[in-house]
Amino acid sequence: MKNQYIRTETAFGSIISFSTKFEFFAFGELKLKYQENDFIMAHREYNSRDGQSEGLGLGGGDADNSVRMRRPTPPPLAVQHERAGTMVVELAVDTSRSMRPANQQQPADRDQLGISREENCQGSELVVASSHPSNQIQDHRGPNQMVRFCLRVGYNALLYPYEMAKVLIQLGHEPLQAKPFFMRLFQRRPRLFLPSVHQYVQHIQNRDGYTGMYRGLTARLTASVVDYLLGDLLLTALHFAPYKRGPEEGLSFKEFLWNLTRNSLRLATVVFITHPFYVVMVRQIAQFVGREHVYEGLVGSLMTVAQREGCAGLFAGMVPRLLGEWSVLFITSALSHLCRRLLPMTDLQHQYNTVVIQMMASLVAYPLEVTCACMAGTGAPLTACEPPSMPLYNHWVDCLADLYARGGQNRGAYLFWRTVPRNQLLRNKEIYTIKSS
Repeated sequence: MKNQYIRTETAFGSIISFSTKFEFFAFGELKLKYQENDFIMAHREYNSRDGQSEGLGLGGGDADNSVRMRRPTPPPLAVQHERAGTMVVELAVDTSRSMRPANQQQPADRDQLGISREENCQGSELVVASSHPSNQIQDHRGPNQMVRFCLRVGYNALLYPYEMAKVLIQLGHEPLQAKPFFMRLFQRRPRLFLPSVHQYVQHIQNRDGYTGMYRGLTARLTASVVDYLLGDLLLTALHFAPYKRGPEEGLSFKEFLWNLTRNSLRLATVVFITHPFYVVMVRQIAQFVGREHVYEGLVGSLMTVAQREGCAGLFAGMVPRLLGEWSVLFITSALSHLCRRLLPMTDLQHQYNTVVIQMMASLVAYPLEVTCACMAGTGAPLTACEPPSMPLYNHWVDCLADLYARGGQNRGAYLFWRTVPRNQLLRNKEIYTIKSS
């Protein structure tokens, strides 16, 4: 009878152990692959099980809650595996619970035990972050900086004939006759309208061919490349990093001043480095008026300017250019900061708002751009830069005052709606009357 009892107990124990092993392998060999968002869900489930263990839930089927209350379970541990180079998050198992018999453990314990044993199972890690550079998550929100630069260079090269026509208009060269036009709803008297920039570009093409439409393109593209490569040179030397907000810090006036100072330093660096190329571009474009060949090639043009006028000639008109671009930067930054603080806007709306503000600021500072073009060409032995086409200016302030007196401070601001200034109409009334007739 005693042997039979022992055999029955042994058989019963083997059945229990077999069922326990089956359950162990059933729950322990589950291979789960999570991504970054799944880790958050696992951590929430872990916190909910902690809440139930502390008596905050509605039971949970665990008979040993008192032990859990006395010994809380530590948070998940991050383990670095050498074989895969990945960061694996494992839930730590309470030693007091691991000492209990297998038949008293709940499914939650088996889940935790299965996750802790996954370091022996390939492909079953809970991957959160990667220590290897090839496994890091890349940000694809916007195009690469190099791609944006190539697109900007292609855009400048494609539309360069319009930029050439704009520079000629800023210098005061008008080869096409104005025509009278009367709009009854907006005007009391007829006004003289100049041809649009399309007809101006067509005139250049008819006179010099397609190659003549790209005078000074090499200097323009060189300035863009130098801007891209050396624009951050001063900021790198000063270790002037962008402003970083705190975790709970909002938009502040300190951030506005920091960004304005940083952008101003970069703007000054770019203007100082690229202005000699701008002078060469303006003078090569001005050769279209008199068909001269004084400035040929980029290096040859730089040497010619340096030999004739010294280093001061390479930086002629830099001050009005710097003031004009800094004015646009300050107005855009200040108004964008105020709109962002006072008006509720999304990031996309803020970008559109910044573009509109920048366009308005460019119109306000446009007379300084015309002054810069005139000062970059004054003194050159070219027909477009000598009297009677252009007076000889000693200082950029004299140039700006003369432009306002002639009504030419906005020459080229509106390329598709060009009118003869009223000051010129009053001074040269008889000339324009003969041309229009």
